[in-house]
Amino acid sequence: MVKTSNSNEGTIFLFDSLKDPRDMAQIIHLGLALGLKIEFTGSSIQTNHPKVVGILNSWIKGFKEKPNFGNTSTHPDFFKRINFLKKEGYLIIGTTPNNNAIDLFEIDFSNKKQVIVFGTETTGLCKKKQELMDLMIKLPMNPPTSFFTISVIAPIICFETIRQKKHSKSTN
Repeated sequence: MVKTSNSNEGTIFLFDSLKDPRDMAQIIHLGLALGLKIEFTGSSIQTNHPKVVGILNSWIKGFKEKPNFGNTSTHPDFFKRINFLKKEGYLIIGTTPNNNAIDLFEIDFSNKKQVIVFGTETTGLCKKKQELMDLMIKLPMNPPTSFFTISVIAPIICFETIRQKKHSKSTN
């Protein structure tokens, strides 16, 4: 396991330029269900977009009447947000399907102040954004699979971080 910090401040899941209403709704739903801190940056659609609210309302009774976006926030400038989080002591972890990245299951997420960053589905994190990351992680996949959509990969990584944190607390 790669250990990177002893801080137990929590994890932020950050999504850059998320534009599909269904993906946005799924990420917000995931955050609400698991009590996660979710952030959106760049040209992401608004969390209160009518299609997002409509989708959430079909999953969560009464959502349209009483919208609850939980621990979600939006930050227009990706670079400013990442630099701010770095100054606050967060480890910045990017996600990629690239084979040169560290395997998700080799990372110790149990006690860190960390941000896990997801790029766009079509291009991922561009090189300039990847350069801001402290680590790049990947989910190992068998060929010919080379990527997962955001609505598939995000829950896998979220659950792995939660699993490790719960396991760590139960063994301490």
